[in-house]
Amino acid sequence: MARIGTRSWQGNREAAGFAASLVFVCLASVRDVYLGGLFQRVSPPVLAIVAFSLCSLIFLPIAAVKSPQSFRVLRGRLRQLLWVNVTTGLAWISFFHALQATEPMLVQILFGGAGPLTVVWVDRLVAGTTLRLGPAERGARLALSVALAAAVMVALAGLSGAGRQPLASAALGVALALGAGVSISVSTVLSRRLHDAGVDPAALVSVRFLGAIVLAAALTVPSADGLRDLSSTRTIGGLLGASFLLIVIPVYVSQVGISLASPFTVRVVLAGAPALVFVLQLVEGRLSPSPYSSGSALLYGACAIWATVARQRAIATAAPARAPVLSAAG
Repeated sequence: MARIGTRSWQGNREAAGFAASLVFVCLASVRDVYLGGLFQRVSPPVLAIVAFSLCSLIFLPIAAVKSPQSFRVLRGRLRQLLWVNVTTGLAWISFFHALQATEPMLVQILFGGAGPLTVVWVDRLVAGTTLRLGPAERGARLALSVALAAAVMVALAGLSGAGRQPLASAALGVALALGAGVSISVSTVLSRRLHDAGVDPAALVSVRFLGAIVLAAALTVPSADGLRDLSSTRTIGGLLGASFLLIVIPVYVSQVGISLASPFTVRVVLAGAPALVFVLQLVEGRLSPSPYSSGSALLYGACAIWATVARQRAIATAAPARAPVLSAAG
């Protein structure tokens, strides 16, 4: 009976993680559309310095009071924490620059798509575990690959809402978005391992972005525009407000989702964001509506829903399949 209760508790954790990730998608969609416009006049590394410094300043005292034991766990896992910082920093800085260069909706497709398509080998490489996929999930991954390829072609052919760009610029935006997706997948798996070891989400958020701050500072110092933005009181004031509402809060909600749900579930839920980004882009009106981009978003959204349902069914059927063995052992 105790083991049956454990399975029920794990299922509730997965459901709660799914819900937290869904909330994050809504917040992140607003963030991406807003930042896509903001980065046309403010350097991405400048926002990274402000936003991620704010994350540490807010969550460090909270974690110190709420979960001091988390820092003892982290001290024993400094290598994992270092790689979390490296992969998180690369993911966010690449993602910000991709938003500057490419239509936010396509960035979300590429960024979100890299997660479900790579998390299996990332999980095997980083965590040493194997996620077994059934026929339905394999079909969903194939469909996600097709949708991802379609989004790449839209960006490279200049058919997106951002209009025609030099091929090198479009290719750079695509590469940055895909690279950010792979990096965040590695970061997600590593973060989940730290959570499983007893690290509270607030504690990890307080130290997870130190690498991003260092990387952003290294990119800002040689830039006269970046230094000017950092020295502008008006600019920093606006960035602080935007950072708190659109980065700090979503980051924490996302961390909660990562601490509860499986990495595959988290990444698949995040892959559903492009459809919402498309609606918000229409409201914002900065970019011209593109039938090719919207078609990519609809295709990708359908594939993401398919993948989510397939994953949830796999989780639901796995426990009953193991029930007789567990009962016999109990």
